[in-house]
Amino acid sequence: MGNEDTFSAYSPDSCIGQGRLVDAALAAHRFLRANPNQSALILQDSTCQIIDLDLSGDEALLERKADHYPMGMQTSAATNTDPIREKVSLLPRHWQWLAQQGDNPSATLRRLIDDARRDPRRQANTARDHHRQLTYRFCKTLCGDLPGYEEALRALYANDRDGFEMHTSAWPKDFAYRARSIAEAVWTDETVS
Repeated sequence: MGNEDTFSAYSPDSCIGQGRLVDAALAAHRFLRANPNQSALILQDSTCQIIDLDLSGDEALLERKADHYPMGMQTSAATNTDPIREKVSLLPRHWQWLAQQGDNPSATLRRLIDDARRDPRRQANTARDHHRQLTYRFCKTLCGDLPGYEEALRALYANDRDGFEMHTSAWPKDFAYRARSIAEAVWTDETVS
């Protein structure tokens, strides 16, 4: 599989399949066929984003749909035509500070960004924030109606591992396991700030 992304299919109370997108889609399709009054959804494991794939039709059609699903549209990196880049602006005091740095403003900004990206403390904080957001997204998507949901999220954002684990303990086993697995990086090296 290499660096290929993985996906998980979920019923209302368990993980019903994992692997490539086609594997998760087939698992969801088979589950829905056996349980027509139930629901199923597929998440991209690396982003915890819902994959909006039409699960209708036979398995051969579903395989073709999964093979041609436009993954690039799920998460796009900023490009030069990104509207966010066009809206970024600096205040006069920022321009003044940049002018005093000797380099052109773009070079100074690039150097500041590169320095921040190499800083181990910032890298650890960025990774922790990323996993906190992934945990939040997973919980919001699958666990929002479960007992202790709000308390679990409060514990997550308060860096309270014990509280998070306590409030997820009543959740379906697969949901609690996945939420705790994603959140594991939030608890590592809690002293970095």
